[in-house]
Amino acid sequence: MRFVISLFVYLMLTASPGAVELQDLLLKSVGGEEALNTLRNLKAVKSTGRLVLNGQEGEFLQYFAPPDKYYMEVNFAAFNLIQAYDGKTAWQKDLNGQVSHLEAYARRELLQMIYFESFGFLFSDSMENEIAFLGTTEIEDMVFHEVAFFPFKTDTLYAYYDTTTSLRAFTLTRIDQLEAITVIQDYRDVSGMMIPFYSMSEIPQAQLVTETFLDTVELNVPLPDGIFSPPDELHRDYLFPAGVTELSVPFKYSYGHIRMPIIINGQKQVWMILDSGASTNIFHSGAVENLFLSVVGSLPAMGMGGYEEVALVQTDSVQIGELSLYGQVAGRMDLGNLAETRDDTLFGGLLGYDFLSRFPVEVNYAESTITVYNPETFKPDTGGFEIPFHLTIQIPTIEGEINGVSGDFIVDLGNAFGLVIHPHFAQENMLKEKLSDIRELRDAIGGIGGVVKGRSAYAESFRMGEVVLESIRVLLPESNAGMVSSEELAGNIGNMVWENFRVLLDYGRRRLILYPDSSEN
Repeated sequence: MRFVISLFVYLMLTASPGAVELQDLLLKSVGGEEALNTLRNLKAVKSTGRLVLNGQEGEFLQYFAPPDKYYMEVNFAAFNLIQAYDGKTAWQKDLNGQVSHLEAYARRELLQMIYFESFGFLFSDSMENEIAFLGTTEIEDMVFHEVAFFPFKTDTLYAYYDTTTSLRAFTLTRIDQLEAITVIQDYRDVSGMMIPFYSMSEIPQAQLVTETFLDTVELNVPLPDGIFSPPDELHRDYLFPAGVTELSVPFKYSYGHIRMPIIINGQKQVWMILDSGASTNIFHSGAVENLFLSVVGSLPAMGMGGYEEVALVQTDSVQIGELSLYGQVAGRMDLGNLAETRDDTLFGGLLGYDFLSRFPVEVNYAESTITVYNPETFKPDTGGFEIPFHLTIQIPTIEGEINGVSGDFIVDLGNAFGLVIHPHFAQENMLKEKLSDIRELRDAIGGIGGVVKGRSAYAESFRMGEVVLESIRVLLPESNAGMVSSEELAGNIGNMVWENFRVLLDYGRRRLILYPDSSEN
């Protein structure tokens, strides 16, 4: 799941030398010389207000300290979300209270938002930037000044300014493959600065709409100690049996999925698919409807084929063997297409990040067991190949190389297939010319968000760290939606690859360890 929260920090914007018209426009857009004087003396900003995320309302608190320190917390009825940057580390606190660093393009997106909305480049030359005035353009019978921003030399952000007032009216940008539009209204004078007290951000492909209602803005207020840095104390929402260093849980490996027995709220046993590609646990609605789990909100979930709205429900406990997770918020949606039998009430859903991230977990395909290690005492076995990973929307992501072309691939234990190559990566690197035996797939592939059609082919090699797989079958989906449409990710590695190893995922140390399958030695 992706939580996109876009609020505003208010500082001054400037233009490249010589662009006099652009300088005048941007100066007027924030209030003129009086605003510039206020900004020159700005030490801190505190903002409060309301945020409505897909219809669910929360209260937000935001701090900013020039040039780039940022903290924003949104409190909903049953959970809260935090994103922050302390000048070095970008981090977040998720709906289950877990703190993690923002990495890859999620980190870049937060920094770009701070960079653009704070206009920190006025006061620092530490970040390269380029700004271009593109003239006027007509949109829906209205004329706007169009300005292009190129922060971090990545996707362009286009800002549109009212030709009468010079106030910024809306912006257009991209988040990976997604297009986002933000409408900005209700400007008010705060110490000479023209600040918008309302904004509405929409990402149509992801069915995500965020409205922000600003209530108060205070300048040069005292800042709480350590507000921008991640907390030292860890939130523990699990109980590992006392004196136990590891637990073994059996699983069924069928239809390409790892299915584990789980007990929900101490009442019902179901079989859930282990899915490192799920950034939260998601229950199948048919299995939990008689448990009367409290609905506390909803968010869109991104799958291989697209996006679907997911209800958020509160659990008392989720038990995996002798291990228990307590008080977690999980998703709930219809996942009946992943059920093993027609009686889908026994299929519980997807067990993802909110389980896997708490412990080192080893999957032994040959023995059909999962070993969960106590993170306080864990030491990995020797003899494995260690591959570092970072998280992309809470999904482990490693660097891989197919036929000599490198890219980022997600580690997806919920992918019942093998190596999936995303269309953008294949086209950009002309991979089809480097593959052999290309043929149409008889069946569609997919899961959350629907299914996609495609082709299969053979690649000469695929490298992950020191591990090289030769003559490997790959899938080439045809889709412009969901995960496979990503322009940041090269592909997705599933169980037809991982089943050749014992696979250990260690989120705490950001590493994947592959052990040769002893049954083949």
